[in-house]
Amino acid sequence: MSQVIAAPYLHCVIKSPTSNNNTLSWDMAANQPCGPFVCYQVFASNTPGGPFTLDTVITDQTTTGWLDHTTTTPWYYYIKDSFNCAGATYVIADTISNEDNPAVPGIVSVSVNSDSTITFQWQPSTSEQTRYYIVYSVAPNGNYTALDTVYGRFNTSWTDSIDNPYGGVLKFTVTAGDSCPGHPLSAYNTHPQQTMLLSYSAAKCNPAIPLTWTPYVNMTGGLGGYEVYLSKNNGPYTMVAQFDSSILTYNYTDFNNGDSIQVYIVAYGKSDTTLKSSSNYERFVATVVKPPAFIYITHLTVDTTSNAVDATWVVDNQAHMLNYQIYNSEDGATYYALTDRRQGTEPIPVPVARFASYADSTVQPQYGPYWYEVQGNDSCFTYLMTPHPAEIISLQGTLSDYYQITLTWNQFQLYGATVLRYDLYRDYGLGMQFIHSFTPTTVTYIDSVFQFLNVPGEFCYVIRAIYSISLPDANYNAIDTSYSNIACVDHRPIIYIPNAFVWNGVNNFFKPRIIFGDPSGYDMTIWDRYGGKIFETHDVNGAWDGTRDGQPVDQGGYPYLIQFTALDGTPVERKGIVIFLKK
Repeated sequence: MSQVIAAPYLHCVIKSPTSNNNTLSWDMAANQPCGPFVCYQVFASNTPGGPFTLDTVITDQTTTGWLDHTTTTPWYYYIKDSFNCAGATYVIADTISNEDNPAVPGIVSVSVNSDSTITFQWQPSTSEQTRYYIVYSVAPNGNYTALDTVYGRFNTSWTDSIDNPYGGVLKFTVTAGDSCPGHPLSAYNTHPQQTMLLSYSAAKCNPAIPLTWTPYVNMTGGLGGYEVYLSKNNGPYTMVAQFDSSILTYNYTDFNNGDSIQVYIVAYGKSDTTLKSSSNYERFVATVVKPPAFIYITHLTVDTTSNAVDATWVVDNQAHMLNYQIYNSEDGATYYALTDRRQGTEPIPVPVARFASYADSTVQPQYGPYWYEVQGNDSCFTYLMTPHPAEIISLQGTLSDYYQITLTWNQFQLYGATVLRYDLYRDYGLGMQFIHSFTPTTVTYIDSVFQFLNVPGEFCYVIRAIYSISLPDANYNAIDTSYSNIACVDHRPIIYIPNAFVWNGVNNFFKPRIIFGDPSGYDMTIWDRYGGKIFETHDVNGAWDGTRDGQPVDQGGYPYLIQFTALDGTPVERKGIVIFLKK
């Protein structure tokens, strides 16, 4: 392979201040093992793109300078060396000019990296003799502080790993220099660019996270606008919003409590959209209180042992629930607040209990239905109401005829629930016993009690609704039951009183038969025709056998008075004449 021979470093061309002479200086060419030094060749042109002509040949290897007597300005030079090396390839040196100092570099961008370092980029100086750059920070008062030197005309990037991009905006500029002794640096770039400072505020009661950032200044060709890039829960960064250059805020709402958020802002150029600069990266966990997404009553029933109404509800347990307010209504229109149901103690546990319940003992469901709503209040005092009132079953019973009790009830109402059937139970002294099932649309039934002539006469009933409930957004499905109040009916007493009986006959005593009476305070008195008391008993099973002091009375009619209090508290009185007969 042929030898590759580098050009000597042409580090300076100095123009005389009093003439058009240019003094060139370079580093001596290094010896080459392939052959001896031959010469230096200096080429010159009055335009940077040439054509270049051979200006001089210098055969002394130790010569590292030359004075060119030229008559025009500016002037451009490059140098190459030559060795007696067959087939050698020569590299031409950079072209430099006799300009007094390099041109001012243009700034490309100032951008914060994901590791919190800052990258400052600029364009190469248009001056060929540029050999290095000095990077400066610019203070708010306009003072410049040199930070670092970057060597090489085309090395146009510098990384700041010391300054903190989260403490405020950081402004940078740059100058260019060559290697000619006495040459001044280029002027400062007077349009410094600065980092964008992104910040956020996550007030717990604001369902949005406000992002704000400082403007990007002095973008080359003008500022086009801003883009918001965001990663959620370590997912990929995606652009979630784009704004024009006048917008410096964005409210982010697409998150759940506890999400891990990483976000940064990108400024892009107006005339060149490939020009981009990134802000600092903000990383945080969203702790904003999200309002509950749902609250539903899942169970509503009358407690048949206490006559209270028990309600259970399900809530979005990702929310910061503070308390629940329960409301009831007697007409389905006007609601009254009952009480607060507080969840836990401060600090509020997250997540809250999925289910909560309450027993309302202020009601009398035997007199009519009640409607219920539940309001959930979160720790920011925003609230959510159940979507539809729930209605208990109120059962009413009336004695509609002898031995017939008419039962009526309202249909059970619960959001998301479908009644499958109603079951009716009766208690006549031996506990509740199932007697009948009904379709979901049935709300009345006539019960015959003729077969219960030998019981006290109090009949109690309860309706049970079997229902299915489906609440998809709460991920809740169940088969459940709801009971009505217990409705009791006291059958009015039925009294059979004989109008005659026969001494030593088949019917040989006088005693009324009382059905459904279950009497208390019973008294039966018999008198003779002159008003004298013949017989009295306080035993409901007591009977007069037609005697007085152990001897049969005369045949004839005898007045009687029967008095007692019925099971329902009604005073009952029967009086008449019974005929006593002798065979």
